[in-house]
Amino acid sequence: MRNLLQNWTSKSALCLGISLAATAAASAQAMSVAQRGAEIAPFAQTTLLQPDWGPTANLGYTAGLDYTRFIRSIVQPSLELRVTSANGSTVSEHTYSGGLKLQTTIHRIHPYGVFLVGAGVIDFTHPTMSSNGPYASDDSKVYSVGGGAQFDVLSQWQLRLEFTQQHWNIEPQILTPQTLSVGVAYRIPFRKGQMR
Repeated sequence: MRNLLQNWTSKSALCLGISLAATAAASAQAMSVAQRGAEIAPFAQTTLLQPDWGPTANLGYTAGLDYTRFIRSIVQPSLELRVTSANGSTVSEHTYSGGLKLQTTIHRIHPYGVFLVGAGVIDFTHPTMSSNGPYASDDSKVYSVGGGAQFDVLSQWQLRLEFTQQHWNIEPQILTPQTLSVGVAYRIPFRKGQMR
């Protein structure tokens, strides 16, 4: 657990350093971005989850909301809340998480990285017997890191492609499920001065 947190801390510091360096190089673009104010972007995705428990992948969904307050930087930070649910023949997994999304823009493509923390519940289709009775489900704090890209389709609609790796600590096991998702986002912009 300590190694995971140290790894995430070093990656976050690297992203912060890149963000600060990019600020000076992109002041002209950042001025127009900063004038946009803020936006809320709900999204929905179909998710293929490799649960790290059993041989089969699970099909499910991810739904969430991004809130971005635009700043004068080439990298725009957002707050993100999401829920992921995927049912399968071996296990079903459900996560509820929130955290930081860092995004930039390259023409009409918006690559991003996400760093999320939340709670997860895993339900076993075939419970095992333990001294306390059937072991049918468990829960854990879940750490997720990943990235993807959003592609402008229409003025407010975007196509999303995303990959994430999760970290579950279910004593005595560590699970590292992976998700691959495709979906859409709808941006609701607020011009500077509209949110007062």
